[in-house]
Amino acid sequence: MKRYETDVREGVLHLETPDGWLEVGEMDAICELVGGETYTLEYDTRQRQVGWLDTDEDGRLSFEVRETIRETTFDSEFVEAIANAPFEETNEDGYPKRTAAFADMLTAIWDGKGQL
Repeated sequence: MKRYETDVREGVLHLETPDGWLEVGEMDAICELVGGETYTLEYDTRQRQVGWLDTDEDGRLSFEVRETIRETTFDSEFVEAIANAPFEETNEDGYPKRTAAFADMLTAIWDGKGQL
């Protein structure tokens, strides 16, 4: 299955699509929308039993948002959903709808521990 890359140019996130690169929005705005420069997931006792998961003693795993986005690839379903969100229109908070859709879908994946 094809995975699509991300690219940050002059502080603006772009997402690879089958038709080329798509502007998603400013990284500063994405960080604001996800709640900050770091994101924290919480795992219960059962979830912490897997050997590869490296949480703190309270079951929390924190990571840098910008770095994680730069290193993440996305499937075609995600890319299509983002491409279908209008960039020129803004939401009620003044963010481009595409930028907000990206942040919403990304946090849904993170909170779902990888599942959208």
